[in-house]
Amino acid sequence: MKLQWNKLSISVLIMTLVLIVFASVQIANTPSTVIQGTAMEVEEDLHDDEEIAGEIQEDQEEYLFEEDELQEDTNAMITEENKASSVTTDVASENIHEANNSVNNQQKTAVTVDRSPITGERYTVKAGDTLFLVAERAKLSLTELKNINNIHNDTIYVGQVLQTKSTPQARNVAAVTPSQPVSRGGQREDDIYWLSRIIHAEAQGEPYQGKVAVGNVVLNRVRSSKFPNTIYGVIFDRQEGFIQFSPVIDGTIYNTPNRDSIQAATEALNGVRPVGDALYFLNPRKATNFWIVGNRKYMLTIGDHDFYY
Repeated sequence: MKLQWNKLSISVLIMTLVLIVFASVQIANTPSTVIQGTAMEVEEDLHDDEEIAGEIQEDQEEYLFEEDELQEDTNAMITEENKASSVTTDVASENIHEANNSVNNQQKTAVTVDRSPITGERYTVKAGDTLFLVAERAKLSLTELKNINNIHNDTIYVGQVLQTKSTPQARNVAAVTPSQPVSRGGQREDDIYWLSRIIHAEAQGEPYQGKVAVGNVVLNRVRSSKFPNTIYGVIFDRQEGFIQFSPVIDGTIYNTPNRDSIQAATEALNGVRPVGDALYFLNPRKATNFWIVGNRKYMLTIGDHDFYY
């Protein structure tokens, strides 16, 4: 039995050796060109893989470059937005600062209304004054203050001088003829008081005849149905809302007249009429309203004043 097993093992060994020899012969007989071709194909495949890998690398680098550019653009946009936001904030802050300054300035320059009592005979209108307030401070009713100053509405002007003490009204001289002298009583003093003041205020630098002529015009208005019938009323008259004599506005009507103005008023009241029936006069070099020139007839010129009827 042991012998048979040894024989079988030897047979298997022999067959194995035969197969090995056969395989070796086959390999030895394989053409070298086939092996070389296979090697070249493998090399080409490796080269192609390297090119593909290179392209992939280039694409990756290009992508990274574009990504960097995009990041730079994004950063630039953020910077610009921040600058714009900063400018907007600065402008808004500046506007708020200017607004605050404006409010502060307005508060600083706000008009302080004087409410102290008025004790004098005259009061110069200041910013913030109203007729009601002036009347209250002067212990007058609004109607009394208007009547004293011959005011027919509620409008007053800064710098305007208001009479704050009631004075006896000048007598009615409408019925007095040009040649008839005015009576010598108390009313005469009132007439001279107001007439001499309007003459002094309007014609202080004019020749004496020009002073009498201004008094002449005032008295002609007193006699005309188109104007008030007292000297005081004519001086403080308003026509179409406009004060007729500028000294009433600037307060020079209350200045003390000189001797010539008082004498001229006296002569005018006594009937001297150098400009006859003239109702208007103006200084063309100082006038700002030329309604008289376009609507009344020229009579003559005395000094700087042109007279019209």
